[in-house]
Amino acid sequence: MSALGQTIYPYCKHLRMLDLRDLGYLLEEDKFRQGKIVKNFFSGPLERFNLTVEAPVRQGSRNRPKRLDIRKIVVTVGDVITEQSPLLEALTEPTQDGLLSSALLSWAPRLSHLRRLDLWDGNALADETVCGLLHSHSPNLDALRIYFATSQDADRHIASFINGRAPNTLTYFECISDCHIGVETAIALNTHGKSLTVLKLYLTEDKIKALGCLQGCTSVTTLAVDYSGQPDDLKGTQNELYLEIVEWLRACVALRDISLSHMISAPDLVLPLLLSKEIQLHKLQINSKEGMMYLVKDHRDFHQSLGQELSLQELSLRADPEGVERDDLDTMTTSICSLSNLRHLTLTRISDFFTDQHIQAFARHLENLEHIYVGGYGITDGVWDSVARLKNLKSLTFSGLTDFTMAGMLRFVEQLGDGNRGLMLAIDNAANESALTSEEQDAVREALSAKVDGSLAYQLLTGMAKLPALHAVNNIANFVYRPEHAKV
Repeated sequence: MSALGQTIYPYCKHLRMLDLRDLGYLLEEDKFRQGKIVKNFFSGPLERFNLTVEAPVRQGSRNRPKRLDIRKIVVTVGDVITEQSPLLEALTEPTQDGLLSSALLSWAPRLSHLRRLDLWDGNALADETVCGLLHSHSPNLDALRIYFATSQDADRHIASFINGRAPNTLTYFECISDCHIGVETAIALNTHGKSLTVLKLYLTEDKIKALGCLQGCTSVTTLAVDYSGQPDDLKGTQNELYLEIVEWLRACVALRDISLSHMISAPDLVLPLLLSKEIQLHKLQINSKEGMMYLVKDHRDFHQSLGQELSLQELSLRADPEGVERDDLDTMTTSICSLSNLRHLTLTRISDFFTDQHIQAFARHLENLEHIYVGGYGITDGVWDSVARLKNLKSLTFSGLTDFTMAGMLRFVEQLGDGNRGLMLAIDNAANESALTSEEQDAVREALSAKVDGSLAYQLLTGMAKLPALHAVNNIANFVYRPEHAKV
């Protein structure tokens, strides 16, 4: 409304971010378009935006009423705002396909302060005129985020746009889903190798080679790679590419945050970083869907080396524990226990065989933990006293099979303090035989709320939850903390 001169103060003159996605969602909502709501919305100063288009008529049917021209409405609103908001620094494209491909022809000359551009469809960069306008009128643009790109030539178009920017000005680049980027985009990113600090890539099977072409991007502090394709052991099947990637990663001495998704080779790629004295990781995440996870039993050296990365504050691992032995879990658990700065610990599937002793060890040695997500089999009230010592704990999720009682949980709640305020406790797979009744669950909820304003989510084991075989659990029980396990 301020852009239309309908407010006391010209708030739009101070606007820094423009995101019209919610407007697009509102206009698409059936309830909004029915009855009096749409009429009331497009009244007064907003009447000018009530733009409609003839609805398609099916053969043999009656004429249908006009419908909102959502795309045109969003563009028109954006026209007004960009004309009156000279300080805009961030622009996000709505989900209407290709909206900015045309809108930027008129908007770009007004975006002299633009620093971040979020594109719903990267095809906007296929237009050389649009790219030229952004290069000329938005010299401060240093962050580019693309949700997807439908064009098979997107790699070339995105690379051309990146090459058109002044060297070493891009600091942030992200593609969230398939943007068809590959080697050309990677090579172009090297022209910003000294400035690029955040790099997040979604790579399909035939584009994974792009990672070997990033040798110039050595200033990266945050790296996320999401792989989509068939499982590929790079170290075993594409060793030359694997070595190129490792060489590049080891040169990124400022790297602090690394996330690798759906890559079986993830532990092989991260291991050299753990062994490097120059790199100090603060966050490490390895996440994979079923069928793409690395095998715990094949990477004891990786788990052993985790204990050396004392700077880690967040650790998230998802791996396949099939065939794991006691020494494998002892090594991993002891290494993690060495990470005294750890705040966030997420162990999915990799912790299927955990017992009370493993969780007790974490609680005893990692006193700074704030968030825990852990599995296990037959976890009992024996863990509560240890976990209650974590004075900064804010969320705790047991995803494995648990045998908790109301008395044990109430004892845990009673030991909580001010540092646990807002604690979210989740029990995802409570054993049916020892399940809390509804009344008992309510009692725990009330106690949590009263003590620390906390909450409880409680679910019984249902369906075909993936849990370890009992004989396997028996083989690895009675974990004992052994510092020698963490030595490399």
